[in-house]
Order: sequence, then structure tokens, then C-alpha cells
Amino acid sequence: MKKAFLLVLLSIISINLFSQIDSTKVAFVSYWSTGDSYDFKVSNIKQQWKKGQLVKDEKKEYLANFTVLDSTDTSYTVKWSYQNDLSSDFAIPKDFFDKFTKYKTSEIIYKTSELGEFIEILNWKEIGEKMNNLFNDIINIMGDSDNEEKEFIKRAMTPIIKTYSSKEGIEQLLLKEIQYFHFPMGVEFDITEPLSYDEEIANILGGDPIKAKTTLTFDHVDFEEEFCVLKQKTRLDADDSMRMIKEFFSRIKIDSKEMEKAFENAVFEINDNNTYEFHYNPGVPHKIEAVRESIIDIDKEKGRRIDKTIIELIYEEE
Repeated sequence: MKKAFLLVLLSIISINLFSQIDSTKVAFVSYWSTGDSYDFKVSNIKQQWKKGQLVKDEKKEYLANFTVLDSTDTSYTVKWSYQNDLSSDFAIPKDFFDKFTKYKTSEIIYKTSELGEFIEILNWKEIGEKMNNLFNDIINIMGDSDNEEKEFIKRAMTPIIKTYSSKEGIEQLLLKEIQYFHFPMGVEFDITEPLSYDEEIANILGGDPIKAKTTLTFDHVDFEEEFCVLKQKTRLDADDSMRMIKEFFSRIKIDSKEMEKAFENAVFEINDNNTYEFHYNPGVPHKIEAVRESIIDIDKEKGRRIDKTIIELIYEEE
């Protein structure tokens, strides 16, 4: 996520800068060393309502590890490793679990600046090939007995497969937890007043990004413990969000007069409310809670969805 327009990025950090505490600013800077390793519990929660009734309530948990592979004067090389629960993500039949074992473990190698800002993914070609093979296996298995259904699934997945074929696409779609982890890094914030700005959010269905407005505020700062709570509220542009849905249906060739009529008075809202509880020195999150609420009203069919990601640091027992 580009943050150059937020505030001036930190440049050279001198010892004198921290000799006196500035109670109006918080600087997120990475103080990591080669071999530093942190374990996190990651929870993904999906809830869905239709006509006011809860129809889906799923929770998936897994462990992830953040390890600094290399540290230089200008950058860090980091590994983020975790395990996938593909059966839950893609509703894979139990008879085919063994076929997908090879996709269970994932390792993402990436580079950051000396301040901890995400720069780029390094093993993107390997990940892109792995994701392409995964999607092809899903298409073949899910549409094994019905060629028409197979073609429909293929059309639906084609935009996502195409996105995973580039480094930029993988960085936008696959690195959700990593983007949360590094969101505030490399920035000095003025905590005395809210910060509002315009930005663009990656389009998970492919295509142009979605315009959005974001506001950042601080709930709590403890300068002695170098700990803070940062709140981020993002409202995606309603017209842009609707455009994303229409383009998706058009790509998978669902473009009937009935669908066009249904979209005439449709409402589609997406709101993000994220909380970052951070040890801003050494630059490690205590807890991150990211919540996306989607409200859909198409042809009098009202629905609501909550997607929540929680990243919690696992502390060593004393």
C-alpha cells in the first residue's frame, strides 16, 4: 500500500531524536536482526446474513511465523510461513484431500526497507506457478462430472488466475496478513488529530482498483512502553464497488436483461474497520484486527457479510 502521501517518511534516525520524548508523534521503525522470529495465531472469520438471518458462520485458525532471514543497512529479507486449509477455502470433497496436500504449506519470501516498509515479494514466480496449478486442479475436480459446470468455474476463476500470474497481482491478493503487518511501518504519525486521505484498494476480482477514503486515529499511546493502538477506517466508493461487481458478472458471461434490471437500484457498500495494537519499537504487532463489512441489496435480496482477520502475537512463556 503506497503511503508516501501520508506523511514524510523517516530518513536518518539519530540517537538524539530519542533523547527526548515527543508526545505528539509516533514513529513506526523496524529494529530487527537476522534470526529474529515471531509466531502468530491467525484467525479468519466469515459470517453472512440473508434477510437478517445468519446463514454462515465459519472460523479458521492457523499458526504463522515471521522470520528475518537477512538484515543490511538498507533492507530486510523476511520469510512469512503458514499452512492453508484448502478444504475450507474451496469446499474440496474429502475424497480429494490427498491430492491437495502439496499445496498445504506456503512460504512467502519478501523484502522490506530498513524501516520495515514492504517493498516486494521475491519468490513470486514460484508462488504464481503453485497457485496456477492449484486452481487448475480445483477446476478439474469440481467440474469433473459436468462439462458445463466446469466451463462456468473456469470462467469465474480466470480473472483471479490471471492476477496471480504477475508479481503485482500476487502482492495485492495473497499478502493480506503481510500488508496488515507492515501497514504503519516507516511512517511518523502526528497523533494529535485524525489523518484522512484518498487511496485505491486492490480489486480482488481483477481489473481496476477501487477508490476509497481512509481516516487514521490513535486510541492509545504509551511512550514508556513504546506501544500504541492505531485505528483505520476505510470506506470504499459505492459506484466503484458496483462497477467491480458488474465487470465480474460480465467476464463470466452473466449479462442478461434481468441482471441489468436488478442492478438498476442495487446497493453495494464495503467498509473496513481495522485496529492495530503495536509495539512500534521494535516494530512488531501485539494484535491486529481487520474487519470488512459488505452490504448487498440487489433486486430486493438483502445480504450482509463480515470478513474478519485477527493476527495475535504468541508470547514466550516465562
